[in-house]
Amino acid sequence: MNRWMIAILAATLSLTAMAQQEELKALPGYVEFGELSSVYGEPKVMINIGGTILKFMSAATKDDPVAAKLFKGLQGVRINVYSTAGQTGPAMEQLTKVKDILMNDDWEPIVQVKESDEEVQIFMKLDGEAIQGLVVMAVDGEEAVFINILGMIEPSQLSEVMEKFDVDVDL
Repeated sequence: MNRWMIAILAATLSLTAMAQQEELKALPGYVEFGELSSVYGEPKVMINIGGTILKFMSAATKDDPVAAKLFKGLQGVRINVYSTAGQTGPAMEQLTKVKDILMNDDWEPIVQVKESDEEVQIFMKLDGEAIQGLVVMAVDGEEAVFINILGMIEPSQLSEVMEKFDVDVDL
């Protein structure tokens, strides 16, 4: 493939990702985590999946009705994981800022764990009987993890969501 084709493909994918990110920002379960790249460099894991890809995943899992139903209700998944290399201060500050915003915006804290050098916060945005959004934030000496799952999630599906996206927060 020549360089012009690669440049056009990269520009198209970039515009699609930017449009998808803007689409997610309009959803009630969206949470802005802020910027940590200036401190820790690029995330070692960065996932931004919007509705179109999730619909594709739902169709691709038609042999697994539980997974298909789960993906059908989701509208977005955002995951950022940074290596902290023992420098937890900036990530802890960001976690505290986001926690304060969530507490003032009717998010429900469901898990809060604080130890001397690590912290885990999990919040849900509820809409009647379903979850509109889920936020997981965990910081320790090795990494800072910020996860935002958007869409309608039945509480009974919560563990399934965490498993499908390989979210493993040691409590």
